Amino acid sequence: MSKKFAIIDLGSNSVRMIIVKIYGNGIYKLIEEVKEMVRLSEKMGEERILKQEPIDRTIYALKLFKSLIRAHKANETFCIATGAVRSAKNQKEFLQKVKEETGFIFDVISGESEGYYDYLGVMNTIHVSDCIIIDIGGASTELVWVENRKLKEVVSIPFGAVLLTEKFIGKNKYNLEKLEKLEKFMLNKLENISWLKKVNYLPIVGVGGSIRTLAKVHRKKIHFPIQKIHNYQMNHEEVTSIYNMVTTCKPKDRRNIPGIKKERADIIVGGLAPAKVLMDYIKAKELIISGNGLREGVFFKNYLSNRGYKENVVEDVLKSRVENIMKRYDTNMEHSYQVQRLALCLFDEIKEIHKLGDWERKLLAVSALLHDIGVYVDYYNHHQHGFYLVLNSRIYGLTNKELLICAFLVGMHRNIEFKGNWKEYHKLLDKKDYEKIKKLSLFLRMSEMLDRNEYGSVKDLKCHITEDRVKILLKTDKKVELEVSAAMKSEKDFQKCFKKEMCIIQEA
Repeated sequence: MSKKFAIIDLGSNSVRMIIVKIYGNGIYKLIEEVKEMVRLSEKMGEERILKQEPIDRTIYALKLFKSLIRAHKANETFCIATGAVRSAKNQKEFLQKVKEETGFIFDVISGESEGYYDYLGVMNTIHVSDCIIIDIGGASTELVWVENRKLKEVVSIPFGAVLLTEKFIGKNKYNLEKLEKLEKFMLNKLENISWLKKVNYLPIVGVGGSIRTLAKVHRKKIHFPIQKIHNYQMNHEEVTSIYNMVTTCKPKDRRNIPGIKKERADIIVGGLAPAKVLMDYIKAKELIISGNGLREGVFFKNYLSNRGYKENVVEDVLKSRVENIMKRYDTNMEHSYQVQRLALCLFDEIKEIHKLGDWERKLLAVSALLHDIGVYVDYYNHHQHGFYLVLNSRIYGLTNKELLICAFLVGMHRNIEFKGNWKEYHKLLDKKDYEKIKKLSLFLRMSEMLDRNEYGSVKDLKCHITEDRVKILLKTDKKVELEVSAAMKSEKDFQKCFKKEMCIIQEA
């Protein structure tokens, strides 16, 4: 029996909601996401009083969310309030008014709890062992030190994009002196965090709208071919370039920068400065953008704890996500794992002639499991449907380049001539990558043919390599003439790739 979770995150700048459906077999799928920019912390000032106008905007947005929750018939709703509500002196009055007008009862979490949920949202969707997570909200900034995928330290700084903008930037004439004061303020805050002195050179994982905006501006600037922001990666030079471009232009011109939404343009400097200062302070060489944070963390805490995960973190992000996608698209699991086993076996047996490594082997393993997901759309041209589904299924644990290679492998598993719009992706893949993809797709195609009847008849295979030939010896429990005949149709492609003839023999 399926159920639906609605999760509302009431922040200082925006209020957001996701609705996730969990099916009876344990798979989950995001079915709704909505955001309203309410600026709840607007004009709070040092008196820390929520003002009437932003309160009214927030309650109106929550009423809209209530309608969506009813429409989706969500079983449970989790309401979390962070920075602005956490620090507001009129918190109690505000929460009572929200309850009376919307029925929502909000849990006001601490900054440390917010950092913990960010940790869960990141660790369950990005494959990174050691890092610093930074979540820049409207009224607070959370920092989390992750070591060996475990939360080691967490701290919350009571300043975010909105409050920093009001304190240092203001609405009057902008100048770089104001930015310099903001940066010095944040540097002072970081210097007071003792454990930050122990984390030099660790990559930073950024959470929050300002961080995502940074990536969107960079993506637009370089004409990046994939729209996915989650796990988008930027080096220090790229971050500095975009940061300088945004912070040195006139405020009226920021809203015209591709990638910056008009409603965020006035606070973007205050939103980016903490990340840039942190990156410089710990000498980080890489910024990884996470599209998942607090809301997803709340989901994973409930989802994983109900499935026996003591620390609410999956051991293998990629494996967990691929299995979820396979079930979602009603994949023939036995056939997919058989194709994966044969493909990896073939890869390992002729390693001396293809000269590919563990990285390529990983991508072959993923693609083998997902090669038939396009059948969910339609059998005809399912390799093309599969290309699109892989590219747009948010496969956690893969970088954009890895995701694209897997999509091409799935797209080419029926025909090596499938290239999609190859030139569209030249920013990520070059000719060497394409040569690797041709080899890997050949292993995938042959392995699928060796399970043509989907009976799992081929129990093992060994390869005997000579100067001019590769002899593939099959160990089977029944006759496999159909499988051998189908796999041998790739003989010419095999010879082109490896400059050797190929034959397949069923051992007696």
